[in-house]
Amino acid sequence: MGGALLLALLAAARASEPNATDLWDFASPSPSEPAEEKAPLFPTDLFTEEQRRSGAVLFHVIGMGYMFVALAIVCDEFFVPALDVIIERLAIRDDVAGATFMAAGGSAPELFTSIIGVFVSFDDVGIGTIVGSAVFNILFVIGACALFSRTTLSLTWWPLFRDCSFYSVSLLVLIYCFRDSHIYWQEALVLFSLYGAYVLFMRWNQPVERALKKLIYKNKVTRVRSTDQLMPTHQSAAQTLHGNATTSSETSVGTNPPTTAGPSKPAPPAAKFRHGLLQLMIHTIDPMHDGELGKVDEKATQLHAIASLKVLLEATKPTAGGAGAAAARHTAQAKETPLDLPNGGLADVQLDVIEEIGDLDEDTTPLDMSWPSGFRKQITYLLVAPIVFPLWLSLPDTRTPRGKKLFPITFLGSIIWIAFFSYLMVWWANIAGATAHIPPEVMGLTLLAAGTSVPDLITSVIVARKGFGDMAVSSSVGSNIFDVTVGLPLPWLLYGIIYGEPVQVNSKGMVCSIVLLFAMLIFVILSIACFRWKMNKGLGFTMFLLYFVFVAVSLGLEYGYLHCPSE
Repeated sequence: MGGALLLALLAAARASEPNATDLWDFASPSPSEPAEEKAPLFPTDLFTEEQRRSGAVLFHVIGMGYMFVALAIVCDEFFVPALDVIIERLAIRDDVAGATFMAAGGSAPELFTSIIGVFVSFDDVGIGTIVGSAVFNILFVIGACALFSRTTLSLTWWPLFRDCSFYSVSLLVLIYCFRDSHIYWQEALVLFSLYGAYVLFMRWNQPVERALKKLIYKNKVTRVRSTDQLMPTHQSAAQTLHGNATTSSETSVGTNPPTTAGPSKPAPPAAKFRHGLLQLMIHTIDPMHDGELGKVDEKATQLHAIASLKVLLEATKPTAGGAGAAAARHTAQAKETPLDLPNGGLADVQLDVIEEIGDLDEDTTPLDMSWPSGFRKQITYLLVAPIVFPLWLSLPDTRTPRGKKLFPITFLGSIIWIAFFSYLMVWWANIAGATAHIPPEVMGLTLLAAGTSVPDLITSVIVARKGFGDMAVSSSVGSNIFDVTVGLPLPWLLYGIIYGEPVQVNSKGMVCSIVLLFAMLIFVILSIACFRWKMNKGLGFTMFLLYFVFVAVSLGLEYGYLHCPSE
């Protein structure tokens, strides 16, 4: 319904384009006129084309990889912590903050790549990067989370339904915008307004979720079979215990939320689960297994067991008659019974220590510039020093008391650094692609998309290994919503206002790639449903297969081996 209304608004806007041209003085070229080729606004390269083909292009490839690391470091260590301070000062709710500031923090490289593609390189590298990053997030990232998770994770339907609904509408509008290779300001404005609608919806996410689930489960009785079925995920455990989370498990008994003794404590926001690439490379032990994060996994396991017991107690509350008395006796016994944890150990768990385990991880440690121990970490330290030291000297660390007061400097300075690193990345990617005769949109669709999404991949895998399957999936789809509704239309809207003409998109296969992206989203939902909402190895391999199918078909469309039906 909403998608049809938006498409109708777009059609009306396109029908009124002659009037809009008079008001905004847009130059709408006719299809018969050849598109004006604009030269990229990049400086002259130090190497000639012959030198690059003889091997000098290797320097550009290394520099491009170096910029991937630089973008990850500036986002993780400075930009996201600065956003945390802004969220705290403005007292923004966690769900709204996650849909706005945190999404901007994770998708900043894609946004600036899109801006540079529109205003500097005048090609489709930004579109290719965002489309490729979107597929990487919903297929490769989810597949990696399923494969590398310590246990089989269960997903709840509401977060996936909510985010995929907004994402589907965004993709349909984007397909409409691409139908004639020209993006007008009206179309960009409608696409950008979808992001505002998403943020407003997130503001009322909890009441809508409760009302919808109350309607769905109005006459449904949930049978209590085992604690594993009651609380399948650690995230659901945290939500059940604290009663103030963004999403809740559909397997909770009844329609009333479970109650806990004492004041409720909100679940930690998603931002606190973002681990900086620099810390993982140098100062942190293996994030996939032991050490501090391993202890977090152990706490998550205990949290899962406690919450399972809690829901069992709620399900067996005394009602009336002999059955209620029996349930009450069972409840009293259960409170005193030691709990057999999945890891084999016995823990005499009491419900009054829940708050001690609830705060799983709040990483507010300032940037550690000390010399590390170990030869490999020392080499890594020296390699990233040219990136880290300029950032450390120019940007206050907002995780320190002094730096927290200077958060505006860190926020604005981080944006400047991200723009600079993105400029170098796109410049060197264009040179490397031109040397190898690879179109810019193909470079964006494959190499740049994967490179800018690696930090999100690492974070999502760590979150999934902690047992937060819903958070990993929602983070992937949520970042895609920001990319499609902000990363693409914002540069187009600015370009139309500044230059007074529509943006020309020249990629012949990009329309079909976006349609294919929408099809892949449908396949993801169907795959998760076929695996009964379980993130297991089978789902992981299915996601990887779909990702490589998408890349192969997209490359076939770009190089002319396959033909788009619309052409």
